[in-house]
Amino acid sequence: MYFSEAFGIPAGETPHDWFDPLMEIDTPLFVDPFLIYREDAGQWTGAADALAGHFELGFSILAGHQANPRSQQYKKTVDLMLFPEPREFGLGVASTGTAGSGTGRGFAERIVGAMALAIENGLQDLHHFEELGLLVERIGRDRISDITCNVLKRRFIEYTQEVARTHDVPLEIHRVANAALDPYRKRWVPEDHDLPTNPVTGGPVLLTPKRFLRELPTLNADDWWNYVEPELREDLNLDIGSRLPKARIVALARSHPHLVRQWSAARESFNAKPYDVERDPEGLHNWQRETAKVSEDLPIDFPSVDEENLNDFIRKVNERFRHFVEEQGGWRLLRNDDTNSPKRETSIQLLYKGVVESYCKAHQVHLDREVELGRGPVDFIFTASTQRVLMEVKKLRNGKFWNGLEDQLVSYLTSAECSAGWFVAVRLGNTPTELSRVAALPTRTRTASERTGFELRSVLVDARIHLSASLLDGEGDGTVEGPDDDEEGLD
Repeated sequence: MYFSEAFGIPAGETPHDWFDPLMEIDTPLFVDPFLIYREDAGQWTGAADALAGHFELGFSILAGHQANPRSQQYKKTVDLMLFPEPREFGLGVASTGTAGSGTGRGFAERIVGAMALAIENGLQDLHHFEELGLLVERIGRDRISDITCNVLKRRFIEYTQEVARTHDVPLEIHRVANAALDPYRKRWVPEDHDLPTNPVTGGPVLLTPKRFLRELPTLNADDWWNYVEPELREDLNLDIGSRLPKARIVALARSHPHLVRQWSAARESFNAKPYDVERDPEGLHNWQRETAKVSEDLPIDFPSVDEENLNDFIRKVNERFRHFVEEQGGWRLLRNDDTNSPKRETSIQLLYKGVVESYCKAHQVHLDREVELGRGPVDFIFTASTQRVLMEVKKLRNGKFWNGLEDQLVSYLTSAECSAGWFVAVRLGNTPTELSRVAALPTRTRTASERTGFELRSVLVDARIHLSASLLDGEGDGTVEGPDDDEEGLD
């Protein structure tokens, strides 16, 4: 359910600049502070200074005490760097629903440690707080977005209230975490504000302009490495085209702080583009709208689901997903509009969820996506009563395809103490790799099941480009080879 649906705002009623979040699950988009830096009107007047000022305050408190974690100044700086998950926005990557990890005290201490290191290396301030993402290994796009939403939360509250008044959305009083900074105690405090209520979670909803959203922040570790690579490659004796892990990039940034400052200054003139929410080229947001009527058009006749027949139910809904993709044009939703190249596995997973979740709700089956099981997040968990079944989704052209079936899924089943798992294989082209894997999938599924003792099943979904009936000449299977996305091994 989208915010607009929950509050009866007709689609396309009037053009609006606010992002329409889903109420029950986060959308994997992020607020990029660089897109806010260019703003200087309304609620956003001085937003760039507010972001910079928060971290400047931390640097000023920390200066002279950065080597002493027991000092009151150090502890006070940690208080400033506490940024809880701003779940009110419905953005980011959460293991389930809209409750991600946020930034707890342990992580705040890592941020302050990075600030202390920056001071030691001659950076007495931060031109852009995202520079910290090069000094702390686990500061990624979600953390940068969380920090931005927390520091500017009062402005987002005002923006949401303005949108609500425009569309007659009812407001209720909600306690909002990190709504203000106590100037005397130098710590975040909650406040009560009138905001829309999420009908799924019961918590408040905060809206953000679409023009602030991106998939990656402008300043990120990979971009820094691309910027400094020509200068450092020869010194590091690296092969051309080699990809460095985040830990190595962080280590290099810490030893070359002047290049961090040089890079962030250079990017100030970079014309960052927001994610095109309306076109949704990666299928990250509109998947629920695109699949809303699938369960009505393709109903299933199935008795009450219990521990005994959960696997049979999953077989049924997998068949509906396969039919939707292959016979009802769903394959188009897995292709980029401009190039027809395949979208990423995340897009496939979201489309699968959109098709299947209505069937699950109608039969009291609980469906969770990306649940952390200790060895990484499994794509889906189906639960009926006390029975659970796990599922992994992989492109046939993924370089870790067989690992997904024979090792990854088995590992998740072991961690979750489940006995049954499904493997959904999605075919996107006619490459030799895909052809060989299509032929081998049934045998390798059976062999893996016999070897491990788990009840493993697989299903093949053909998402190749399909010709329309008017173009078929009676030969072939009605599919053609699309552009190769050249991402073997990257998903």
